[in-house]
Amino acid sequence: MKPSRLIYRSLATEGVVSNEALRDIESKASANNSTKGITGLLVLSGKTFAQVLEGPALDLTELFGRIMADKRHRQVQLVSFESGVERVFDDWNMRLVDLYDLPGDQRALMAAKYPAKGGDISVPSETHLIHAFMLDAKYICRSVPNRAPVEAQPAADKQQQSAS
Repeated sequence: MKPSRLIYRSLATEGVVSNEALRDIESKASANNSTKGITGLLVLSGKTFAQVLEGPALDLTELFGRIMADKRHRQVQLVSFESGVERVFDDWNMRLVDLYDLPGDQRALMAAKYPAKGGDISVPSETHLIHAFMLDAKYICRSVPNRAPVEAQPAADKQQQSAS
């Protein structure tokens, strides 16, 4: 059965955007996601989160319920939910990129494609634009070292190898 894809955006509550808090989110999410076959990417721009998750539909639905109840988020908005998709964000169980921390040329690329307000690159709200935004962030993540030691091999790859 093909996986599903869920994309949401939210605003971070105070204290969530510290480097230590972000590393903790990335590390714990990666460990939890690996047990469920969930892969994804979390992008932070200023105080706005955008996240794409791919995996079994039921597990994504349960995870999104926990995200909505998580006090580290407010104004959680489901952008899209698609069933029966090919994985596109399967490079990591969870990867986080803070656009503020990007090297200058990569930050300039994102700022040229997406409007910036007060120094923060705006996370689009339109479905087709947020898909493009997340794909651009994925491309950038491939060239930016991880901030925290997280599992390098996604659970989806491990499951395929164990089935061989």
